[in-house]
Amino acid sequence: MYKRWFPIVAVVALTAVGAHALLQQQGMPIGTEAPDFRLETLDGKVIALSKLRGKPVFIDFWATWCGPCRRALPHTQKLAEKYGKDAHILAINLKEDPEIVREFLQKNNYTFTVPMDTTGEVATAYRVRGIPHFVLIDAQGKVQFVQIGYGPGIEQKFETELQKAIRAAQASR
Repeated sequence: MYKRWFPIVAVVALTAVGAHALLQQQGMPIGTEAPDFRLETLDGKVIALSKLRGKPVFIDFWATWCGPCRRALPHTQKLAEKYGKDAHILAINLKEDPEIVREFLQKNNYTFTVPMDTTGEVATAYRVRGIPHFVLIDAQGKVQFVQIGYGPGIEQKFETELQKAIRAAQASR
C-alpha cells in the first residue's frame, strides 16, 4: 500500500512547493505605484523615475553574466528603436562593474539607456528575485505589467503591453 500512495503524495508535495515558489517570485502587484528611484546611467546622466511621467517606462533588470538576459536584450533593443520616442526603455544593470557593462554594450551594438543599480536597492524595491525581470509602468507611474524570466514568444507580450500603455498615454494628453 505504501508503494501505491508514495508517488501520489510526492507529486502533491512537489506541486505545493512549486506553487509556493511561484508565489514568492511575484514582482510588484499590478496597479500599485511604482517605487521612485534615481540611478546614474553609464554616460553619467541621472535618471529619476518621477521625472519620466507622461510616457510609459519599460524596465529590463539584467546582468551580463545572465544567459536568459542575453537572449532578451536584443528584444529590449528593438523596443528602444521602435518605441523610444513614445516610451522610456531602461535596461537597469544589477551590481556590475561599469567597464564590463560598457564593453558588453559596445560589442553587441546596444544603444538603449542603461541605469546602473550598483547596490541592488532598486531591484529590491521592485521585488526582483531573479533576472531577467521586466516591469512596465504606465504614464501615471503605476505598474501595468510584470514578467519574471524570459522565454521564446514573450517578446510579443512585451510589445503588446507597451503598445497598450502608449495608446493610453496618448489618449490622456
